[in-house]
Amino acid sequence: MAAAEKTLCFVISKAGLDLLRKHDFPCSEGVLATARQTEEGHELRGSRQDLEDLVGWVAGEANHSRSRRQAELLSSIADEIEFALQTCGPR
Repeated sequence: MAAAEKTLCFVISKAGLDLLRKHDFPCSEGVLATARQTEEGHELRGSRQDLEDLVGWVAGEANHSRSRRQAELLSSIADEIEFALQTCGPR
């Protein structure tokens, strides 16, 4: 992530963090490395590009998941990432 890029953040549950770690998406390593526990859950950070890449993988996996519970959790994570991207404003 370039120094001038704005860092975006989103918060997910422990179960969500564990699920992201389990899937080990190609673009998730840097974002997962930022995980820090807060009162609201686990905060993750990344650049706009980091989060755009990650949300694509997460949403795709949610659409193809055979487990309803896992699909719902992945969809929830994708929603949190999308919210972070939308509140940041345009590129």
